[in-house]
Amino acid sequence: MRPRKIVLVIPDGVGIRNFLYTRFLDLLAAEGTEVMAWHVLPDHVLRSNDGRAVRFEPLPYVREGLAARVLRQAKIYAQLYWRYEEDAADVMLRGRRPSGGALSRVVGQTAHLLGRLVPTPDGAAWLDRSHAAAASGDDDLAPFEAFLRRERPDVVFCTHQRASRAVPALLAARKLGIPTATFIYSWDNLPKGRMAVHADRFLVWSEAMKAELLLYYPEMDPERVRVVGTPQFEPHLEPTLARPREEFLGGLGLDPARPVVCFSGDDEMTSPSDPVYLQDLAVALRKLPEPPQILFRRAPTDVSGRYAGVLARFPEITVSEPAWQAGDGDWTQVAPLPEDLGLLTNVARHCEVVVNLGSTMGMDFAVFDKPAVYICYNPPDPGRRDIMNVYRLPHFRSVHALQPVYWARSADDLGEQVRRALENPGEKSEARARWLRRTVAFPLDRASERCAAALMEL
Repeated sequence: MRPRKIVLVIPDGVGIRNFLYTRFLDLLAAEGTEVMAWHVLPDHVLRSNDGRAVRFEPLPYVREGLAARVLRQAKIYAQLYWRYEEDAADVMLRGRRPSGGALSRVVGQTAHLLGRLVPTPDGAAWLDRSHAAAASGDDDLAPFEAFLRRERPDVVFCTHQRASRAVPALLAARKLGIPTATFIYSWDNLPKGRMAVHADRFLVWSEAMKAELLLYYPEMDPERVRVVGTPQFEPHLEPTLARPREEFLGGLGLDPARPVVCFSGDDEMTSPSDPVYLQDLAVALRKLPEPPQILFRRAPTDVSGRYAGVLARFPEITVSEPAWQAGDGDWTQVAPLPEDLGLLTNVARHCEVVVNLGSTMGMDFAVFDKPAVYICYNPPDPGRRDIMNVYRLPHFRSVHALQPVYWARSADDLGEQVRRALENPGEKSEARARWLRRTVAFPLDRASERCAAALMEL
């Protein structure tokens, strides 16, 4: 009897820490399972996995046809218009204005019109099926079918359900009768529009996310959804990654005896005003009687130079650069190095407070029962972007209901909220715990086991 084999479809570099840098591969290997990674990863990721229980094979590139491209985007619009009022879809629609060259604009406008014509659950499901049919041409699927026939996997598992690069791989697997699964990558993904890929089984973070998935896909059998949590928080509970405070902060030039506030940047599209907020934080903390130190960690995918001016004006800001590398200017190849797991976990472990614009860094700190301050005001010249709209999005409902974070509602208020969080670190402890338990399945350090078990069921 041959060993079981899983093909791990990795259509971008962003999510690899969940399945390449955690215990997931080792757990499968311990069960005698062979793992093949079908990927778009840069060379440094492959080198960092030398000796691991995984083989790597490049994922073929097939240019997406016009019909498939239109339908993939149209089903997103259909869901947004179907859930327009409930999901503050006006915010997400503004971010989807057709742009780029003439062809991209025509595709976007056609998809927008088509999605708006069928803004119902049945309409979105019909567009799902139409997209799958349009993307299933023999020429498109041929290299994927050839690979799967050669490898004969027992399961094909996609690490990121929104990536269009993964569509032909999963369609080919379904055509050949190979069981498929996909992971819902982030807490905010489902309300943003239809999944690019579909599978036999969906792995989700929590019971709340399962209910959300069934809301958006009412035609789906609940038995196809498994609650597994997410491996992304596992490194925080790995003792071998923890470094002593004196060693970690001292290595960055910070005083371990003084509190440290982390400013965590977002990507440039999500928060174009982050340099202004970092400056506001520096100004606000200078006014406190005993100013805490500032540690700045940019978003790993932000390779811009937009913070240079602020860092030059405020030399007290210490920078901890994420250990990520970009490849060939393609955002899908921006990927972490293994050492970033330890870097991030020690930032959250040793900083007292995190400040940012509503990201999951609030959860990273909540794992250590540390407070977060969410920025909730527009800079003096916000342009056309009202930052308040970010907090209208559906994934913030639990934040508004449970109030696990502090809200900085003006530049002047920013320093006050940081001071309050520093002086009363346990004030929102119970709310943080409820937020984590609602958002992520517990125990947090068993997510890899639950993911592996769900795949073995297939």
